Amino acid sequence: MSKSEAQRPTTPPRKRKRTPQRSAVRPGTGHRHESLAKLASWATDPASGWDPHLWASWALYTALAYTVILAIIWALTSLNLDFTRVAVDLRAVGTLLIATGGAALYGAVLGRLQWRVLRRRVPIGRRRWVGACIVPALIAWIIVVVPVGVSAETSGHNLRVAYFLAVSQALALGPLIGFAQARALKPYTERWKWWIAANLVSYLVVYAVFYLLSVIIGGFDFLESENPPLEAYIVLIATTPISGRWLLWVTAPSRTPQQSRTSF
Repeated sequence: MSKSEAQRPTTPPRKRKRTPQRSAVRPGTGHRHESLAKLASWATDPASGWDPHLWASWALYTALAYTVILAIIWALTSLNLDFTRVAVDLRAVGTLLIATGGAALYGAVLGRLQWRVLRRRVPIGRRRWVGACIVPALIAWIIVVVPVGVSAETSGHNLRVAYFLAVSQALALGPLIGFAQARALKPYTERWKWWIAANLVSYLVVYAVFYLLSVIIGGFDFLESENPPLEAYIVLIATTPISGRWLLWVTAPSRTPQQSRTSF
């Protein structure tokens, strides 16, 4: 190498400018994923009342109660026992008799099974919770179930289907059922008022999802389906995980008075 070449100043290699790579994720998708992650984190946070065992127990016991109640109604109507004739002939007295029987069934099955789960979170008495189930059920049977049965009897419609759908609607009467149950929860949690909306919101959310499915893929179409009782039953069962999570939030230990906490 010559001396002139050795003394020639060398220029440093030019650095290439890094161009920002295009994100494979569309704008807004990352934000949605982050929001879903935060929601999932909150839903499974023990501080928000989360307890997987209680949540699964509530969903299982409530679904079992719905199944037993509707199965008994279906079995009784399949035996051609003319219960509705009592309401037709005796009018107000007959309606009250049938409604009382239905409400007793509702409280004995649903109230007792739900109480077995609820008592693990708050020390509520069995009679208090069962009574909170019977009173709204009595009203629901009087204003919903019995009139539907009488209408089906007089018009010649399928009595089993009519009763099944009417009882399903009665079980989903969120504000009516939630109000009585919320009053029963009042001494045990600061969030007792939120239970009033829990049943209704759970039912509406599930029904909205199935309605969207009916629009997108043609499934769960309640208006044109040939088997509406089955779909009503599926919707009712699908509400139990949502109402269960809501119950855990309502009865979260941080929102229950110190003297009302239990250690089951």
